[in-house]
Amino acid sequence: MARQPLDHLVPLSPVVRALRSAAFGLALATTLAGAAHAQAAGTAQVHKAYRVPAGPLGPALLDFAGQAGVNLSMDLARTRGLVTEGLAGNHTVAEGFARLLARSGLAARALGDGAYTLVSVAAGTSAAPANLDAANPTSAAAALPAVTVTGRTQSSVMAPTRQVTTLEREELDTLRQGSDSLATLLSKAVPGMADSSHTITDYGQTLRGREMLILVDGIPLNTNRGSSRNLANINPADVEQIEVLRGSSAIYGSGAAGGIVAIRTRQPSGETRAETTFTGVSPLSHLSGAGLGGEVQHYLSGANDAIDYTVSLGVRRVGGSFDARGDRIAPEPSQGDLFDANIYNASAKIGLKLAPQQRLQFSASRYDARQDTEYASDPSVGRLPAGSAAARPLKGLQLDEQNRVANTLLGLDYEHRDLAGSTLAAQLYYRDFHTRFAPFDARAVPVRGANVDQSMQNSRVFGGRLTVKTPLGQDKQTQLTWGADFNHERTDMPIDVFDPTLYDATGGLVFRKTGRLVYMPEVTTRSLGAFAQLQHRFNDQWSLEGGLRYDRASGSFDRFVPLSQSRVANPGSVAGGTVDYSAWTYNTGAVFSPAKDHELYASFSQGFELPDIGLQVRNATPSFTIGNSNLQAIKTDTVELGWRGRFANAMANVSMFQSRSDLGAVQSFNNGLTLARTKERVHGVEGGIDYFGSGDRFSLGGSFTWMQGRELPQGASSYQDMTGYRIPPLKLTAYVEYRPDARWSHRLQATSYASRDYRLAGASSFGHRDTQGYTTLDLVSRVKLDERSTVALGVENLLNRHYYPLYSQLLRNSNNTSRLPAAGAVLKLSYAHRW
Repeated sequence: MARQPLDHLVPLSPVVRALRSAAFGLALATTLAGAAHAQAAGTAQVHKAYRVPAGPLGPALLDFAGQAGVNLSMDLARTRGLVTEGLAGNHTVAEGFARLLARSGLAARALGDGAYTLVSVAAGTSAAPANLDAANPTSAAAALPAVTVTGRTQSSVMAPTRQVTTLEREELDTLRQGSDSLATLLSKAVPGMADSSHTITDYGQTLRGREMLILVDGIPLNTNRGSSRNLANINPADVEQIEVLRGSSAIYGSGAAGGIVAIRTRQPSGETRAETTFTGVSPLSHLSGAGLGGEVQHYLSGANDAIDYTVSLGVRRVGGSFDARGDRIAPEPSQGDLFDANIYNASAKIGLKLAPQQRLQFSASRYDARQDTEYASDPSVGRLPAGSAAARPLKGLQLDEQNRVANTLLGLDYEHRDLAGSTLAAQLYYRDFHTRFAPFDARAVPVRGANVDQSMQNSRVFGGRLTVKTPLGQDKQTQLTWGADFNHERTDMPIDVFDPTLYDATGGLVFRKTGRLVYMPEVTTRSLGAFAQLQHRFNDQWSLEGGLRYDRASGSFDRFVPLSQSRVANPGSVAGGTVDYSAWTYNTGAVFSPAKDHELYASFSQGFELPDIGLQVRNATPSFTIGNSNLQAIKTDTVELGWRGRFANAMANVSMFQSRSDLGAVQSFNNGLTLARTKERVHGVEGGIDYFGSGDRFSLGGSFTWMQGRELPQGASSYQDMTGYRIPPLKLTAYVEYRPDARWSHRLQATSYASRDYRLAGASSFGHRDTQGYTTLDLVSRVKLDERSTVALGVENLLNRHYYPLYSQLLRNSNNTSRLPAAGAVLKLSYAHRW
């Protein structure tokens, strides 16, 4: 569940409370009375569940020491201006200190009898393990600090002025056992996020009703020609942390109208470490070899005083998917799926310490998912009344090249932690992305050339990010965060054409390629933006921030022959052109703490994004001119009011938000025959609560999300409801977790979506249908066999519920071929071993 950046989670002793109120002074902190030396040594080796929120380092260390029951002596001035990403899950005391102190240049040194103090480690290195030799505190090899380019909103001055959900690795590993994909995992854990499609696409999976910016180690996965496969480009096994910032942002640039999903992959540990994980997957509603899947993932990391590295290799087999009745689920012909697929992934990072406080890192990753199935979708069900039948699989597919997602990322990161008192993080990146969609019978779509075809997308992106954080004033209660971004993207969409006679004769099973045409010409987009954000903490109660950003962007393409002319004797062409954009965006916010452990906040923020240029260009006719097109930029205004607080053993939050835009995204209806822009307004309420039992034996919690979206179509005089692909129905989540001891945990989680009638004037249309609610239950159990081995068991859809996800009920393909039931109960069993 969401963890918010307040000062502590569970009650601390009065001594600790007093010290924390004087957080930036010179202090000697004794959090609990010391135990006998033998007892303390035993305590240090025990794995215990901790929950320390992200924020200023000094208070976080005191919080952790209080929860661990150890004495910590330190000069709090040494932690001034430093922040930590927090801690969650089961750790030893040594592991907890090491994680909290990562990238701080400090380490926790064991003094004996359960006492610790802070020491400096070699400049530029991470916090070493907490049991460093007292005579030589830098004797252990430690990882160099990881470069953090995405942390523009992280601050030691003030809490965020928006809701934030942070998921750490241990929680992610648990949630993965009960989810079919990273997209589904996020839909179950993040308030404001719509349900996944349970296929390969994240079309319709919005955040607060709008598009979200996906960052992996700072590299954006969004492209201007939205393929709706951003979350399918990531290997979930490599993810270390996910931070979801909800609401538009004026400091991240294009694509963040609904929020930011910042994904951080695994970082080097402070020691040489190897870990292998074996996973088996089986549908419980259909026990046969056809549904079996499996995964092998190997991770290796190491470090010394000058270099660190990580290597991750994996292979995964995805079997067929079966619904709760044991019937095979048909392929998804509109956006595609990865049933019966092989997935390969490889990634590596090498970090170098150039000088004290300076680090350079090179990273590379490759993710390649290829479908190889014998099944096609029966086109005949598309002629039945919409909603009257489920999509039906047909065996005998002959198609050389099927659904595929291939993603290559290269990154070069540089960090200087003390450049005239500032922290500088810079990044250059390159991305090569390819995806192939399912074949489509487009003979009823004139603008598509009346072909049986299969489209692809190729995107090559080069860009960079710069973030500088400068503390101001003697007391460092003011911080200026500033920087710039640039992005250069080239995207094209070729299309393979197949023999329609053979397709018809075989009932849609055999595809013989007859040629290749241009679906969308190469569209080049360029963007350059600069931003500045000022934060100031007036006192323990009031904090204020404000910032601005300026963006310049352009999109262009050359003359091309559109598909609509592919069967014309003397084909006409579409003239090329360029469209330019520029915009100022602003944001401001305030945080007020009326009482300890409670915060009220208010914020206004604007988001800027380019429209999907290719969506309109690919369906253009020869009469199209870019000058009179619907390609104006999108500016979104978001207002949010919220509260977050902690009580004795609980934390809770609630927020209200509203976002407005005079022009929404370019909308495509009726297979591209209709393109429109609308005025949009979205408002909603989110909330959540987590309760932790005494002794940390059990915890429970839940969340809710409700939102409403209205749009004013072009030429209309009144607003209407937005589609179900944009605005999900009421979502409720709940979980209960029980830990009999430090090695064993059980989690039961439920996700429920309400019914909702999206129809306009009682009539169904694209995205406007009457949908039925559904509730699913998942079970995850984890047991630590010893210090090196862990077994995890998960059952998704534990009650084997037969239901249709929202995506399928809305019929993306506008007929029953997109009406796919969700998978029935699925068992996932994993074994992980550290070498």
